[in-house]
Amino acid sequence: MSMVFRARSSAAADLARRFPDSNTGRQVSAKPLLEFSVGEYRQLLYLLLAAVGCVLLIACANVANLQLARGIARRQEFAVRAALGASRWRLARQVLLETGILALLGGCCATLIALWSLDIIRTISPANTPRFQETAIDPGVLVFTAGIGVVTTFLVGIWPALRISNNASMTNDLHDDSVRGNDGAHQRRAREIFVVMQMALAVVLLAGAGLTLKSFWRSQQVPLGFDPRGVLTMTIALPSSRYDSPEKIVRFYDQLLEKVKQLPGAGPAAICNNAPFDHEEWDSSFHITGTPPDPPGQEPTSEMAIVSPDYFRVLGMPMLRGRNFGPEDVSGRPGTIVIDELAAQRFFPGADPIGRQIDDPVTIGDNNQKAASLTIIGIVPHTRNNAPGDKVDIRNLPMMYFSASQFAKGGQNLMVRTQAGYNPQALVGLIKEQIATLDPEQAVSEIATMEENIGESLASRRLTMTLLGVFGGLALALASIGLYGVMALIVSQRTRELGIRFALGASRGDVLRLVLGQGAVLVGLGLAAGSLGGLIASRALRSVLYNVTSLDSAAVIGAMLALSLVAFVACFLPARRASLVDPIEALRME
Repeated sequence: MSMVFRARSSAAADLARRFPDSNTGRQVSAKPLLEFSVGEYRQLLYLLLAAVGCVLLIACANVANLQLARGIARRQEFAVRAALGASRWRLARQVLLETGILALLGGCCATLIALWSLDIIRTISPANTPRFQETAIDPGVLVFTAGIGVVTTFLVGIWPALRISNNASMTNDLHDDSVRGNDGAHQRRAREIFVVMQMALAVVLLAGAGLTLKSFWRSQQVPLGFDPRGVLTMTIALPSSRYDSPEKIVRFYDQLLEKVKQLPGAGPAAICNNAPFDHEEWDSSFHITGTPPDPPGQEPTSEMAIVSPDYFRVLGMPMLRGRNFGPEDVSGRPGTIVIDELAAQRFFPGADPIGRQIDDPVTIGDNNQKAASLTIIGIVPHTRNNAPGDKVDIRNLPMMYFSASQFAKGGQNLMVRTQAGYNPQALVGLIKEQIATLDPEQAVSEIATMEENIGESLASRRLTMTLLGVFGGLALALASIGLYGVMALIVSQRTRELGIRFALGASRGDVLRLVLGQGAVLVGLGLAAGSLGGLIASRALRSVLYNVTSLDSAAVIGAMLALSLVAFVACFLPARRASLVDPIEALRME
């Protein structure tokens, strides 16, 4: 890499020496191919991996709690077996084996679910994500999953196994005739810690899902500056071997546009080499004629696009001031441009840009076409050409439009607005036929509606929102099941105590409040820890959020409310069962 960086500096210096007017103060950017290809997705994948880890921790805590509860119910069984000569290791091994069987069954079910859901994930994932469509459940994935399963099984099962096989506790259990006797304080505290941990992690995941949902909703509400409905787009790349002059390129596209406009269901048609949401980026610096030279690296910069006159009609963009491109704006005539309102505000504040000129633009069309100066003839609305929040959108560059008749470019996007009620996809075959009449060897690619292109640009946000929502739902379900299991065990262990309370005059409402209060303490501790964790974890989501602060309290509060509601149900069911205990039967149980 050091050699690359030295070569980069040398190349920048050489370009500045050979072309001082355009390259002074500029640098050459270089990065590893892997970083260039997948760098922007790395943090997203790490976030999803962290979410999976949270779900795994919740599931582990749940299984550990279940094993502890099962061990309590089998205390006398283990005590008898120990008295008959079973070693502590043998008893612990049995508990680990039972945990392993549960993990094996769960792993098999999870593998089947993963195979089934993989197609769904591919469908909702961005098509331009590097190699994501090649994702498969291969032997390497299965081995990794099995390894994680073995490690978690051991970690989850070893502590309950050691607690259950404790010699001192088994000696006490052997002399205890109670099947429902209270478990030790350490085990009780461990179960409560597991429940609090599950609640906290569930809040973190639900808060993350809420933040991404809010971000996705806001990204969809951003004004585009144009109307994407009913617009069909496709890419045409004219080969330079057959179209080796500007005249041939202009003639082909002029003839094609005339043919397309005559098709049934077609409205205005246009070409554009840098259409909205086509994942292209073409910008350049320039100089405003009549102003002092700009310092190197501080020249005004704008995105650029070569368009035909009907481009603004296709996208429903009104001409705010001035005029559109016309028959006079052709090759050989003075160069003209149309700018958007952001360019007018940024480069000509408080002045009328119509009639002003810019110079020193880069090579605009193919065949090294470059105008000495360009006159501004019109102003149109500013459009959003990229997904909200991406690296191009953050720059918020204005746009300048050049006439396709003056600056020919072989690679173009053909854009057609269909008539109301007409399916844009119905035009695809007809357009291909018209292209074949002009050039039988010419192919088209990237056929899609403008709305599909916009949806594709938001696909990564949609994927993040969907997966975090699924993980949040799983966390909510697992945490509520874990809380229900602990509360049910508490009620089961305290049945005799509840019978005594009833005998001493306690009402069913008193018992209901007692059990709910005990559950509320666990839920409250979990929510408190989860709220702090949610605020901290939300900072890691900053790179995938749009127009949402990482300290957005609404998402955390919403997650806490959702979990509180589910937790209330999980606590209420055991509490209600406790309030319906028959005092006489409860006193007879032990």
